[in-house]
Amino acid sequence: MAGWTELLACVIAAFFFYKWFKFYRLRVKLAHIPTLGSDSFLWSYLDAWRFISKGHTLIEDGYAKYKGQPFKVACHTTQSGWLVVVNDPNMIEDMRKASPEVLSFRGAAIDLVQTKYTSPRNFKATPFHVPVVRSPLTKAFPTRFARCCGRDQGQRISTDWTPFPLYQTLTHVVCRTTNRLFVDLPLLLAKSKDCGPSRLEPQPTFFAITPNWLKPVVGPLMPCHALERRAKRILARLIQVRLAKHAAHGTNWEGPVMFTNFLSIHTTALVRPLPMVGAFFSLADHRSSTQTSTDTLFDLAARPEYIAPLRAEIDEAIACHGWTKDALARLVKLDSFMKESGRFGGNAAMAMRRRACQDFAFSNGVVIPQDVTVCVARRPMQLDSDHYEDPLEFKGFRFAELREKEGAGLESLQHQMVSLDPTYMLFGYGRNACPGRFFAVNEVKVLLAHIIRELRLEAPR
Repeated sequence: MAGWTELLACVIAAFFFYKWFKFYRLRVKLAHIPTLGSDSFLWSYLDAWRFISKGHTLIEDGYAKYKGQPFKVACHTTQSGWLVVVNDPNMIEDMRKASPEVLSFRGAAIDLVQTKYTSPRNFKATPFHVPVVRSPLTKAFPTRFARCCGRDQGQRISTDWTPFPLYQTLTHVVCRTTNRLFVDLPLLLAKSKDCGPSRLEPQPTFFAITPNWLKPVVGPLMPCHALERRAKRILARLIQVRLAKHAAHGTNWEGPVMFTNFLSIHTTALVRPLPMVGAFFSLADHRSSTQTSTDTLFDLAARPEYIAPLRAEIDEAIACHGWTKDALARLVKLDSFMKESGRFGGNAAMAMRRRACQDFAFSNGVVIPQDVTVCVARRPMQLDSDHYEDPLEFKGFRFAELREKEGAGLESLQHQMVSLDPTYMLFGYGRNACPGRFFAVNEVKVLLAHIIRELRLEAPR
């Protein structure tokens, strides 16, 4: 018995020595980058736990302390245990220009989401859905626009003041609106109880902090595997039918133009994961669209002076162009208010998360070692007076006034919510920026336009 005890003690000691050696070897490579918090073996581990609950505050503190230079924080959701935070525009541009083989968005996402354990089988291949979202889905949106603007039969609007839990209510509204395009209305109505948003949310973040030796045990218990079975039950038959139609008639068959069609056409060799791609893309869309809609409506209810000009703009656009994409393009003030809401609030402290696949040198000489994750301090930059005039003051028409001042036409993306800017990263920046941002922004505009036109808003007292 004593022999086994001694062996176990030796194994534990060897494990901690390995961790200690690995930690200090990496710390030497990162010594040129200042640390927010402690860089000791024990205290940095505790700081990494603190980062989980107070990451926003820590990044804002680091930005104030090390403005213009990178800093690092201990983080459990990265492969190396460190997260290097960048806040210099030139360094951000270096990140944008770096190839995916050097700074990998996919690698950082895998570390965060832990797809090896939290994603179903065959879901880790090339992200074939990205070009589908970026091109055919976005181009087809105007032809399917009416489907987003309809109201389900049986819906009623109360004539009395009615309180709503905003985020929960909008979650279901956005999910059903999105699924009008992703699947089809009859299937949506028949399966609404099975594909409710609250049941489609995998929760992999906590899994990233699970010890590696426990992950194979905990992985099969993750909700994503039940999600796979539900998605297959709901979507597999639909996809098989559309694959058969496409095989028989090519692209000329008459049928609904939907996201699942595009996936089926572009990924015929990868039938098995298609239901999961549809489900996870729906999840990603409804989370971002719901959060954006919720933040915007709270800001609007808190600042009722903006409601009248926004309602007038919406009424004029709809009267002239109906519920069309052309009408949405004329909602310049609404777009500006949405963008300002994202700038002023926003729930993400960082953006452009990338893992270095090899040593990466910035133009200023700072080197990021292989397997270290780097990101951008998104929220502090959006509240910096170097980038925005009166950054701590909410100006709903800030970007509309900039467009008018610079003479930007309706076709110009300048200062629109979908435009990419290193000081405004709601949808990321560079080649890995959100490919579905055009769809998401238009979807939110439709939702907000209906609410502003038809309902009166008031913040809770």
